[in-house]
Order: sequence, then C-alpha cells, then structure tokens
Amino acid sequence: MKRYILLVLMTVFALPALRAQSSLYASEGTCGTDAKWTFDGFTLTITNVNVRGEKVVIDDYDMKKRPAPWTKKKLNVRKVQIEPGITRIGSCAFVGLDNLQDVVFVGTDVQEIGWGAFFNCSRLRNISLPTQLKLIETIAFAKCSSLGAIKLPDQCRVEDQAFVSCTNLRSIELSPTVILGHYVFASEVEWNGQPRHALYTGELRRVPAYINVENCNEYGLAKSTVEKSTIGRVADIDYDYATSEVDTVIPLGYSTRIDTYALIIGNQNYRFVSNVPYAIHDARVFAEYCKKTLGIPANNVLLTEDATKQMILEEAIQDWAKAIPDRTNKKLIVYYAGHGVPDTKNKNKAYLLPTDVRGTSPQRGIALDDLYSQLGELAFGQTSVFLDACFSGVNRENEGVTEGLRGVEIEAEDATFGEGAIVVFSAAQGNETAQGYPEQGHGLFTYYLLKELQKSNGSISYGRLSDNIISGVSEQAPQLKMRKKQTPATNASEQVADTWRKMQF
Repeated sequence: MKRYILLVLMTVFALPALRAQSSLYASEGTCGTDAKWTFDGFTLTITNVNVRGEKVVIDDYDMKKRPAPWTKKKLNVRKVQIEPGITRIGSCAFVGLDNLQDVVFVGTDVQEIGWGAFFNCSRLRNISLPTQLKLIETIAFAKCSSLGAIKLPDQCRVEDQAFVSCTNLRSIELSPTVILGHYVFASEVEWNGQPRHALYTGELRRVPAYINVENCNEYGLAKSTVEKSTIGRVADIDYDYATSEVDTVIPLGYSTRIDTYALIIGNQNYRFVSNVPYAIHDARVFAEYCKKTLGIPANNVLLTEDATKQMILEEAIQDWAKAIPDRTNKKLIVYYAGHGVPDTKNKNKAYLLPTDVRGTSPQRGIALDDLYSQLGELAFGQTSVFLDACFSGVNRENEGVTEGLRGVEIEAEDATFGEGAIVVFSAAQGNETAQGYPEQGHGLFTYYLLKELQKSNGSISYGRLSDNIISGVSEQAPQLKMRKKQTPATNASEQVADTWRKMQF
C-alpha cells in the first residue's frame, strides 16, 4: 500500500513538469500557402489546411538565408509525417535534421522531392517513397548514411547524385521505367587527396533496359552489381491507361504469316526530355495485333521498350533483323512510337530520338535517312514502317523536345530512301504534331492503325489502310485538347512507288 501511495504522489508531482516539458516542445506554424506544420516533441507533421480541397506544396528553403522554421527553432525532430494533399517537398526542407529516423507518407500525393530536401539526415533509416512520386531532385538524399534500402517507383526521374554518399545502402529496387541521372548511387571518397566516386556494390533489382555493364558506372553502379542482378529486364507494368475498344477486342486473323517479322519499339520514358504518353501501351497492343490478327509467330516478334541507340541499331537491327535468313523472301514490319526531333543546326534534318539522347543533341540520335538505308540494306522482300512520331520538335502534350522550341513547331527536312522495297506510314507531316488520344489511351495515329486492323482482321491493302488512317486522324485531331491539325502521310521507295497501294501485310 505504501508503494502504491508513493507512486501516486510521484505521478501527481510529476504531471506539472511533464506538462511544462510538453509545452516547451509543442510548436506550430506555416511552411507554405495552406501548408501547416506541428511538432509534438517527437513527430513533425505537415498538413494541408486548404479549405477548398486543393493540393499544396511545402516551401523551398535555404540553409543560410532562409532555413525551415523547425530548423531555425532547432527542434529535435525524430519523425516526419506528410499528410494527404501535399504534392511537393521543397528544397532543403529537412536538411541536416541530425536525429530524423523515419519519414512517413500518409497517402500517395507527393510527386516531387526538392533539391537537398533530406541532405545530411545522417540517422534517417526508413523511407517508403510514394507510388506517384515523379521527381527526386539533385542531392535530395545525399549523405543519408543510415539509409539501408530504397525502392524507386514507376516513371520517377532521379536527378544527378540524388543518393550520393548513402554509404549504408544494401538494397536498391529500380522500376524498369525509372530515369536515372549521373552518379545517383555513388559515394564521394578521397583518393590521394583527390575526390573520387566509389560505386555501389550492393543488391540491385529490376534494372532498366538502358543500363548495362558498359554504361552502369555513370549512374554510380558497379559492373559486378549489374551483372549479378537476378531480375530480368522485362516486367509487366500496369500504366493504368483507359482501356480502348481496340484493346479489348483483338480479332484472330485468317492466316499465319510465318515469313513475316515485326520489330516494335515503344519509347516512353526518356532520360533528358519529357516522356511520350502511351508509347509503351501503343507498342504492346500493336505487338498483340501482330501476333493475333496478322498471325505472326511470337518468335518472329521483337518488342523493345524504352530503347537506347545501342538497343535499336545494334541489338534490334544488326543482331536480330540481320540474323533472319533468306530475307529476300520475307517481310519486315517496323513500328516506332516515341520522340522524333529536327536538327535545327543542319537544315532541320529528321532524327528518331532514343531514350538516352538529349533533345538538344539530335545528331546523336538516329537519322531517318540512315534508318531507311540500313533497312534497305537488309533486303527484305517487303519492309513496312509505321512511325507514330513527328519531327516538329513538339511532343504529344505540346511540350518542346528541343531546347528553346517549346510549343513552336518547325518543319523537318524530308528523309530520303535508299534501296529496297520500303513503305513508310507517318503519323504527321510538315510541322505538324503527332498527338496523343487520351480518351483511348493511345497515340492518335496508332489508334486508327489498330482500328483498321481490327475492322479488317488484318486483310487490307496498303492503299485503303493509308486512306482510312488519314481520314480518321485528320477528322479527329482538331477535336482533341491541342486543337491542332494532323495529317498522316504514306511514302514509298522508288522500287515500289507505283505498286505500294496494292501491297498488304
């Protein structure tokens, strides 16, 4: 009984002190328009207080000139909790919080993490990045030396050195659609008094297609790490696009085309320029039509996603297509959805843009002239090319691909054909933009291409196919969000200039 009374007395006398201590730590304020922060002595909580239900961002800060309020107050933050409705964590928001151990996202609204947001949070151990995250800026998590594992979500762009000097990292899981900048996972060390980059050698899963043993060092990854990766490059990725009727009803064709081959490229996620919505979905569905409607054997179909220049020219054309025997008696279908770009410094020459080439350096891409020349040299009996790309410098969302040309269309130079029986179906001509069709989850050109294959069960002349695609795209284009004219075109090499309209798949 005496012990019980003593405990009660101790509690009674301790309560005022506990309340006083709590009042010392309790604090609150604003950290952006309609963004409020509160601190309870342990957890810093960021809340959206917008009464209209609009999403808000946490302000950008600067360690010297304008530190975050919790940094300025020197609060002992050990946990950060981001409530729903916050879409961006500002630059330097939580930089240098020495005792921060956990970051919790309530919901998936955060899409951007700013420059140096968690820089030098040396005790940060756990962070589960939101699935909707699209951007991690430079040195956002640099020197988070207690961070043990990270998983990067689909279509997230991770800028240079974002996780540099995270020396305790033991496991990294990448999405196949993650876009990495330079030395993202390297560690800065000194060697003989000079700064050097040490490469990441831990577990690595789901390596994007553009990363290989030849270029992995530039991302901060050791060659041995990439070689040991146990997960293949091909994965089922749900892009959650609206399902079109051309996706749900893919007819079975009347014949099997064992002598026809299809090279299909969908370039959606680019390292240096804006992405191309629906491009991978376009490519995948076209591949299904090739196999089911056109009756092309699955082994004759090569589907390549987010292809680099090496993947297109060397792996697809030189290694795969060139290895097909007896090509003069066979047909080749080439499909490409992705960026095209003009070289404004060279008479607006037209280039396809691989995912690892900058829009500002189109000459490092694949010139259409060269592509047609290489296809001609393969000497297939018939080569059909479908390009859901334009060369105006503007993409499906009216964004500029070439620096300084945002929203300004220019007219690319017409490409010339080399030898061979080649027919090219292009999504647009002149300075027009190859638009997306969001309601159908496809590029506009690809949607009408698939629609014609669906209606005809793959039995259609190229003349009729061309006429119907031109008619459908031209009529629908002005009704879309961009309100722009788009007129597909069909061109043929000299060898089949007079006969291509009667040709078929």
